[in-house]
Amino acid sequence: MLKLDCATFRYPLRNPRRFRPWSMRLGPGIRSIDLELKAGKILGLVGPNGAGKSTLLQVIAGLLPLEEGTITAEGADSIEARRANIGYMPERVTWSGPGTAKRAIERLCAMRKIPVSEGDELLELVGLGTRIEDDLSTFSQGMKQRLSLATALLGDPGILLLDEPLNGLDPVAQSAFRVLLNQLSQRGVCVVISSHTLSDLERLADEFVLMHQGRIVAQGPLTEIERDLGLKATLEIAGLGPSPEKFGTDIEVEEIDKQEGEEWAYRLHLQQGEWTTERRSQLGPEMTFTRLQHVPAGLETVISAATGLEVEDAGFAILSEVNSDD
Repeated sequence: MLKLDCATFRYPLRNPRRFRPWSMRLGPGIRSIDLELKAGKILGLVGPNGAGKSTLLQVIAGLLPLEEGTITAEGADSIEARRANIGYMPERVTWSGPGTAKRAIERLCAMRKIPVSEGDELLELVGLGTRIEDDLSTFSQGMKQRLSLATALLGDPGILLLDEPLNGLDPVAQSAFRVLLNQLSQRGVCVVISSHTLSDLERLADEFVLMHQGRIVAQGPLTEIERDLGLKATLEIAGLGPSPEKFGTDIEVEEIDKQEGEEWAYRLHLQQGEWTTERRSQLGPEMTFTRLQHVPAGLETVISAATGLEVEDAGFAILSEVNSDD
């Protein structure tokens, strides 16, 4: 649906000198980004603070000009045509009174020549149907996020860009949000979602783009990125009867908590290669297994391996941090 080739944008920064007080220099941004957005995919955009995620979303949305490179979009021969097929939800929008959600979305409908009825339907879709006449000053952060999502969906865009959309949503709203995104992807919408809450992205995204210092350091399905980074393949096993005694010299063994009815449980880290069906069968055909499952490395581990940063130094929230939506 959309393709970026060597896309580069850097923010101009003041660099005053003795005889040139208004001198400027190029600062951080994004560099040499190659990326394809495909119909029906949910793409998770992740990386440390300052990695360039929000900048990349704004470049795709056509809000920031390219310094170098190109952006091509299917069926769009101008930046205006490209923008018309993109819905963009910034990280934070300042919705405040006087005014109501209904008035706010009606103004946007008028500006874009979209039927007002579509705006009303979108407010219902995001769960604001009973609050459309309430003053915006009474809205919680979660309700403001819902209003921002409704405006991003105006015009039925083929590409939806979401910057930290889960901020302020309670668990029920987050669950409904995930269902909505899955429905949109099934209709062929490409969704790009940036979030610091990694546990939510792991449940949402089909593929991931890992960014660091303005560049893409890895992209693809999580299992492929794990393999490319050389992370150890992990298998959890548990069972009944005698505990296994030997696993091989190329397997790192970690004892883990047993679940009800289990007599032993281990996590096995393979030094090289994958846990193929043949390799799993070598663990012991005579064993009685109650658990035998591959364990993904986890998005936080993958990002740390790709960037060289410890998770606590990268500004991530591994567990969902939920604010009340009351």
